[in-house]
Amino acid sequence: MKIKNPPYVYIHGSEENNLINQVNFIAYRNYQQMIQNGRLQYQASLAKDTALVRVMQDQYDWLGDDMGERIKLLVKMYPNTPVLLYALDYLHPRKDKELINTELAKLVKKYPYFEEAKRKQADIVKAEAIARKTGIGATAMDFTQNNVSGKAVQLKDYRGKYVLLDFWASWCGPCRAENPNVLDNYEKYHGKGLEILAVSLDDKKDAWVKAIKDDGLTWEHVSDLKGWKNEVAKEYNIRAVPSNFLIDKEGKIVAKDLRGEELTKKLEEIFGK
Repeated sequence: MKIKNPPYVYIHGSEENNLINQVNFIAYRNYQQMIQNGRLQYQASLAKDTALVRVMQDQYDWLGDDMGERIKLLVKMYPNTPVLLYALDYLHPRKDKELINTELAKLVKKYPYFEEAKRKQADIVKAEAIARKTGIGATAMDFTQNNVSGKAVQLKDYRGKYVLLDFWASWCGPCRAENPNVLDNYEKYHGKGLEILAVSLDDKKDAWVKAIKDDGLTWEHVSDLKGWKNEVAKEYNIRAVPSNFLIDKEGKIVAKDLRGEELTKKLEEIFGK
């Protein structure tokens, strides 16, 4: 899940501002809980406590779902108000697609000149088109970004091998907690043809490079250091980290968002134990 970092700002005034205040409170509390969870995940991974890592991963996912349910309740409490658009931005674009589209349609019908709502509808159409391009069976879109040394790296350079395209960031606790598992699988299957190309959503090079070194990640790393505006992340519609795509020798996407035991099992299917 994408962790937003909202300051908790209370706005005095109209009834509509109450919606903003409640969304801000839910988002701020969720952010604090997820940051703490990420730290605990990372500490557990350093201690090689795999059981605790799994527990914390499940809790992390639950936190995201819980925030979504609370926001959806607010959406029902404040129907057909322009400020509802603020709450819709906090819902999951795929899981909550039907609700988002329904509420946007209501807003546009009631307020025909509500351009921001129309732009949101257009953005959803674009995101759905990208999702089709990054679905299972689709050919992974090629891209070029620079590695730590400034050398241009292309995804197509990995054609003929299985490659795990991994989106992460140094500040992402769950990403750092998952790195030991990814590293174990890389060391086990690299000799059989597995490559990893990691795309960082960092915006500070020093933090990015330090995390690579601290976690002992020996595969190729690229980034444009634009944070969430990373060009490759936008092409692949990355809304949360960690996220990954497993790409086969022909460049086809064969799996998505594999973590923990799921990643290990999938690689065992391909390369054997």
